[in-house]
Amino acid sequence: MRSVRELNMKKDVVCIILSYPPFNSRNYETHIGWIREVLEINHKVRESLDKEIEVDVSELSSEINILLHHSIHDIEAHVPSDIIVEMCRRWSPRYRTANKPTLDLCIDDFMIRQILQSIQIPEIRMVWISEANGKTFLCRLMKFPPVRQMFDIVIHINVEYLVVKDIEDRIIEELGFSKSSRGEAAEFLRSQNFLILLDNFDGWRSLYPRGNDWWNSDKTQKIAFISNEFDRDAHVDLAIWREDHLLSWNLFCRNVGEVMHSSSIQPLAVDVLRQCSGHLLAIVLIERALKYAKDVSIWQHASRVIGFRPTTSRSTEDRILLNALAFVLGQLGSATNKCLKYCASYQEMEGTHRVDLLERWMEEDLIQTLDEGEQILQHLVSALLLESFGNGELVRMPDEIHKELLNFYKGEMNPILFVELDGRGLLEAPKSEAWEEVNEMYLMNNKISKLSDNPNCPLLSALFLQGNLHLRVISPSFFQFMPILQILNLSQTKIKSLPKSLFKLVQLRKFILRSCELFKELPVEIGELCHLEILDLEDTEIINLKLINLTSLKVSFYLPANGKRKNDPASRIIPQNVISRLSQLEELSIDVNPEDERWNATIKDVLKEVCCLNQLHFLKLYLPEVLLLNDLRNLPWMYFRFIVGDHLKHIYTTSLSEFGAKNMENLKFCVLQECKEIEAIVNVNDGADDDVRLLSLEYLSVHYMKNLRSICKGQSLPPWSCSLLFLKVLKLYSCPQLTTIFTWDLVEILNNLEELVVEDCPEINSLVMLTAEPSWRRWYLRKLKKMSLHYMPKLVSVFGGEWNFPSLEWLSFYDCPSLKILSPGEVHSSALKVITGEADWWSALKWKGSEGLEQQNLDDIFIPIDRDIDLRTQLAAINDQLQAQMQITEPTKQSGCFSISLSFQR
Repeated sequence: MRSVRELNMKKDVVCIILSYPPFNSRNYETHIGWIREVLEINHKVRESLDKEIEVDVSELSSEINILLHHSIHDIEAHVPSDIIVEMCRRWSPRYRTANKPTLDLCIDDFMIRQILQSIQIPEIRMVWISEANGKTFLCRLMKFPPVRQMFDIVIHINVEYLVVKDIEDRIIEELGFSKSSRGEAAEFLRSQNFLILLDNFDGWRSLYPRGNDWWNSDKTQKIAFISNEFDRDAHVDLAIWREDHLLSWNLFCRNVGEVMHSSSIQPLAVDVLRQCSGHLLAIVLIERALKYAKDVSIWQHASRVIGFRPTTSRSTEDRILLNALAFVLGQLGSATNKCLKYCASYQEMEGTHRVDLLERWMEEDLIQTLDEGEQILQHLVSALLLESFGNGELVRMPDEIHKELLNFYKGEMNPILFVELDGRGLLEAPKSEAWEEVNEMYLMNNKISKLSDNPNCPLLSALFLQGNLHLRVISPSFFQFMPILQILNLSQTKIKSLPKSLFKLVQLRKFILRSCELFKELPVEIGELCHLEILDLEDTEIINLKLINLTSLKVSFYLPANGKRKNDPASRIIPQNVISRLSQLEELSIDVNPEDERWNATIKDVLKEVCCLNQLHFLKLYLPEVLLLNDLRNLPWMYFRFIVGDHLKHIYTTSLSEFGAKNMENLKFCVLQECKEIEAIVNVNDGADDDVRLLSLEYLSVHYMKNLRSICKGQSLPPWSCSLLFLKVLKLYSCPQLTTIFTWDLVEILNNLEELVVEDCPEINSLVMLTAEPSWRRWYLRKLKKMSLHYMPKLVSVFGGEWNFPSLEWLSFYDCPSLKILSPGEVHSSALKVITGEADWWSALKWKGSEGLEQQNLDDIFIPIDRDIDLRTQLAAINDQLQAQMQITEPTKQSGCFSISLSFQR
């Protein structure tokens, strides 16, 4: 029946939206009765089909019609009705998604949340799940603690190509029964809470007629079908569509506007979305505040504010909404904020007439004119901070926002309390009662020798005790009543050990313990500080680091302000054999100052010890010299981040080949900067020529290379060598001696190059030097999409011939005064969307052999660059609009199908 299918589609969509906050708490009870009634209709229809029972069609149709008209106005207040209709029709707007792994992780979280909510409804037994993102999703679901607690049995079976009977047999076998023991297996299942996951299930099969003797209404029993195929008439109680959980992303893209097409904005948008955890009200508030915001720093600020974790104990949903409001309020003007605060303080549940509210604002001197007030009021309604009703005559503040704004303004009325007693010559700490209302306590640089036994500090988040040279002992219970302490500094004290109560500071994030001369051993209990992010042990000579269970260690060592050991190369930053004892370590990050000579005395031993860590998969280190890479050759595959050399002490190497073949074979991303001795990226004449091929290199960026003369130096590079074969991006900046980029041999190899940028290379007159150009015509650099040539005064030819770039989309020129002739072949690409340059340069440009060239097409895609405006700003804006056009315009095979209009204010 078509009406039944429509009813189920509406039910599925409502169930999805109800799994998102704030609907999962506020609106759930409003709709759960309706959901149960829909499931009862399904049961009746299923019975009539399976058991051929006659059902009163007219009565059933009447019930279905009533249920179809179930009101969801409370949901539509935040989710537009047209999006709900689109979801019901199984159609979703397609927005380009950045940072897909992160977005996938969000969707997995949303799907798991819906599954956990839906299995709380006893009437939902059979669930269909689409596109479960491979084994990762199912593993997360099966290991999720609430799932393990709810079910006695969790079974995962791949049922691809199996018929129904075989599926039942597999389930019985997984339970440990033989195929002939169906009765025993059914009896066992009836006594258990079970979750059965059937992976790769064919949507045209149904288990509902079978297995009916498994069910027990007193138990929590569910079967989930995971498949990409779905029959709307299938006998399932709920269908969970993965694409529907793009709801929050689609809402975000829809309301934020065209800025979502920016490649620099999209990753930040994904991060904001992830921080919101699917809280739809918070998302709508944020997207309204960010609409048309093109400044990356605003998006970065939004991400930080949304992700802030206050020290007070709040639910995740309340925290997210409060943070969202904090960001929104930060974007409002002073007058608008004052008006909003008035509304929160004097909320009338039945609403307030618009005119009355404007008059009150004027009486309180919050606004100067009614027009100003009307604009503020309209802005608050548009931002969803107020809602309008009664034909627009009344306004009120939504309950959730009112509640959180009261909390926000309460915090504003009770500002953070500081006790600043640093450098006062105190002999003892303040009395216990002085600690009770304090958020941050500053007691550094005093003469304190004794602290209170156990001060009551429920609000204390930061404690600074450094520089108290007389402090030798801290009471074992001193930290007992500091539940939210996040920052602790005990540097330059005479303590020998840490009190036991310190290891109960579960919120501690930053622990600084510098220059404690008598402190020798860090106890293993330090590993109990699960949120610890920074452990700074600079100048504290720990003999025994008992962190055997520590999996992540990130330490920073800085030069002492007036350290007597600053220039003592015999001194060590990390004592010997400390790192090797951390047998469970998975991540290690050590930051040091490159000028600190003590690191030179330490690094060799650190590298040896690192090689003994079998669990390590992330390593970040500073290596003073290239040869130290050899000490890491035997490490298994892991993620490395090395800084080799520094800007004060340049490495004396003439090419990357000198780094050694083994050190370079897995190099994917390389940035070279101010290496004044490098003359070529690859030297095919040096001793390592046979091995060094940069086989994995995909990104190469070169900056300020005083003596760089070529990419490859020496003998011809044979095509079969495959060196630089997988290079996708090549960027060259400020190389004053560079005269040639490509040779014929190199061009033959660079089949994967997608982007080429050359800037401020004044000696280049042509990008390519062909020593043995073949007689036949062919395509070159066939994957090249973007080419940018800027600040090249001697450039007279791009490629100097009839070259064709079939994939070229972007061609940018700027300040290339000698480039007066272009070949049609150099711009011959059906994919070409944009050419940029100065307007007068473009109008004076001549075309070599221009017969047949459709000049009008190129004029259509040419965008002039304004010399009075920053070049990078203009190019970024052009790129953003290009990406936006590509999202909303169906690309054709002809150039000139995009129209981009930009205006800049000087």
